[in-house]
Amino acid sequence: MEALGLKDISKPESTETEVSLGSLAALTGFPVEYIKRELFLDDGQELSVEELREKVMAYLNSNF
Repeated sequence: MEALGLKDISKPESTETEVSLGSLAALTGFPVEYIKRELFLDDGQELSVEELREKVMAYLNSNF
């Protein structure tokens, strides 16, 4: 794909393994407390990117 000038975006380039709820709130526009409540997170709970994906998919599947 790179020969065509296209970038493979299937995998994130970042090596970060934990998601900051503050950053997620800032990016999405949702308050941190709302994110915690909707994704069933405990106070102080840290999430890996993979855990966040699983929780968001479960949320989407249960609401749509």
